[in-house]
Amino acid sequence: MSQEDVLQILKELKGEATTKEIRELAKKKFRERTLYLYVTDRLKKLERNNLVSKEGEKWKIKKK
Repeated sequence: MSQEDVLQILKELKGEATTKEIRELAKKKFRERTLYLYVTDRLKKLERNNLVSKEGEKWKIKKK
């Protein structure tokens, strides 16, 4: 699962969601791939790239 896939899923969840919610949608959307297990890693990379932020339990897309 790429960072772009995770970002797209987060957009589908109205721009904010918990890791669990993102992981569940990734599992449904990409049934044939087991890479949903790497959602946390991809979110942390997106955070380092300043595209998302974690506020409490929720991840949010940063506005440009």
